[in-house]
Amino acid sequence: MLLAAVSVAAQAWNPFIPKSDNEELPLSTEELKKVQENAGWAKDDDKTLIFEVHNDLKGPIACSGAQVELQDGKHMSRSFTPKLFVPPGNSRFASFPGIVKGTMKSFGVTCSCFKKLGKGECINPLAKP
Repeated sequence: MLLAAVSVAAQAWNPFIPKSDNEELPLSTEELKKVQENAGWAKDDDKTLIFEVHNDLKGPIACSGAQVELQDGKHMSRSFTPKLFVPPGNSRFASFPGIVKGTMKSFGVTCSCFKKLGKGECINPLAKP
């Protein structure tokens, strides 16, 4: 138990990680309108769902996972580890094995971005000021 307390305390202050005013937040409704999500299967593989995420925002986004609702009412989810990084003006792809073609009812992808002080537009947290 003491080890856990030391671990939490060590994470609270770390001289090697500079303090940042950037905060990772879910995309707003307006931001989601500028992110296109598509899903489908390759011609030669009808058991792996492929997601395409296209980012039309000014800053990069990071997608942490996907959720699928099947026609039989079941729900499945998958985390993207590492997160799917999508630069502005670009598309990226991720797969979801085990979703058979013709069984999907709906899908969604969970994405976020960094904002300075938690406000404004999405920004690149690694960009030099």
